[in-house]
Amino acid sequence: MSRYWMILAVVALASAPALAQDTASKAYNGIATNRTIWDGVYTDEQAAAGQMIYASGCSVCHGKQLEGVPDEGNPALAAASFMIEWDGQTMADLVRHIHAAPNDQPGDIDPLTGVQLAAFILNMNGVPPGKTPLSTNRADEAKILFTEQKPSH
Repeated sequence: MSRYWMILAVVALASAPALAQDTASKAYNGIATNRTIWDGVYTDEQAAAGQMIYASGCSVCHGKQLEGVPDEGNPALAAASFMIEWDGQTMADLVRHIHAAPNDQPGDIDPLTGVQLAAFILNMNGVPPGKTPLSTNRADEAKILFTEQKPSH
């Protein structure tokens, strides 16, 4: 993959949260959120598959440990800043964004790969796995609110 397209992907990833609406109070296509990322929304197997995919393609621009390459404008994917930027959005938003990477074209990354990468990113940000896989169904993903911090119950 050319460096140009990788840079475009990073710019798109970094700018998407700023362009998204406040989803804490909205629904995705009329679907209300009913869980958060902290409710075990992906499996260890999905994160492991995402790690393999990440290592073979994404790490070139985002670093081996998702630390980013700030000098080249590539944001970290495992950092407080990442969690803050995606706070209030849904997993559908994140997976849709990954689905359009690296060329900012929907479909560049298939839905299953997008979900696996999302699971790996959650895992690297300290979000615990669960027993039920993260669905590739956008409506199911839309029910999961991305929150920076684990809600206190």
